[in-house]
Amino acid sequence: MTSIKWRTLATDLIRKRTQPKTESSFKRNRSKKIQITEKIYLIPFDKLRKESLKWYQDPESMYHIVGAKITYSEEQIQQMYEWQNEHGLLYYIEYKNGDLVQIIGDVWLAKDDYAIVIDQAFRNRHIGRAVTKYFIYKSKKLGREFIMVSEIFDWNKASKQMFTSLNFYPFKENKDSWSYRRQLKKSKRTSEESK
Repeated sequence: MTSIKWRTLATDLIRKRTQPKTESSFKRNRSKKIQITEKIYLIPFDKLRKESLKWYQDPESMYHIVGAKITYSEEQIQQMYEWQNEHGLLYYIEYKNGDLVQIIGDVWLAKDDYAIVIDQAFRNRHIGRAVTKYFIYKSKKLGREFIMVSEIFDWNKASKQMFTSLNFYPFKENKDSWSYRRQLKKSKRTSEESK
């Protein structure tokens, strides 16, 4: 049985949000900004910011995010963010270039999924890579055995390249995509086999 992930369609989130809430295993410090590099910061989700409209209302960006050239309404983006925020760690990605400070993406880490969106104008600067390296570290600190990306579409070559360069590997084939995973610690079975 295949579960529908948040990226499929924003309208599916309404159905998901009616399911019983599960207790999140993430300890949250909502007010703390996290410095990743000299230029990259993570800001805990607080509200829908207008920059998000640019990413989720651009059909080309959405083709890489959800696999279809659709757009999300402001209400659908808000619902998606609220659902993600209830089921994991959701941050905006802030980028500083001299005196100019901009929100240029978002990132979400859940127990069984990881997703990152970077504004087209800021791609190919290794921002996604730096943020993902932080979340690999964060997942290890949370005691996770692996970090998983539920869906990278076959045509999203840049994402596939970034994740494989960070030792993620494809482990489950979907219709037009693969799920990727990175092992964070040896499982007990692997440890016993190596003895």
